[in-house]
Amino acid sequence: MKKQFILLSLVLLNFLVGCGEGDEFQAKHNQGKNCLECHNFTSGATIFKSLKAVNDDENNAAQGYSIQLLLDSGEIVKYTAGNGYGNVLYNGDSGAIDNFTSQVIDAQGKVVNQSVKNSHTVGRLACNRCHTQNGLNGAPGRIVNFNLNGNLLK
Repeated sequence: MKKQFILLSLVLLNFLVGCGEGDEFQAKHNQGKNCLECHNFTSGATIFKSLKAVNDDENNAAQGYSIQLLLDSGEIVKYTAGNGYGNVLYNGDSGAIDNFTSQVIDAQGKVVNQSVKNSHTVGRLACNRCHTQNGLNGAPGRIVNFNLNGNLLK
């Protein structure tokens, strides 16, 4: 009985104190780097306040924003906050994701920026791989929290 109590106490203690410094939210967490190189998320990204922000720039990361994917079918896939300012992730099924429009939303769910309609496919879920400081593969640069392309309805 004593061994069971000690074992149970250790398990409960682990839940109360966590595993250490990695469990607490950190302002800085690899902003701008390709999330999928280290994590097994379905998709991950960083939203910035500057189109040309450098990697690891938590000061230019846009807090309070997220991403949603508007699928060609009309379904919406919502991201959740990740660790580090501006970082967001989606960790669900990618099977239904084909052509989509990527949208940046504010804390109230209002779309504040979006890509060209259906300009992305399931092969483009590692957002920071193309949305770099200078942009790759046709990306204009970073994902930003303002209407970059002027393509939103007023």
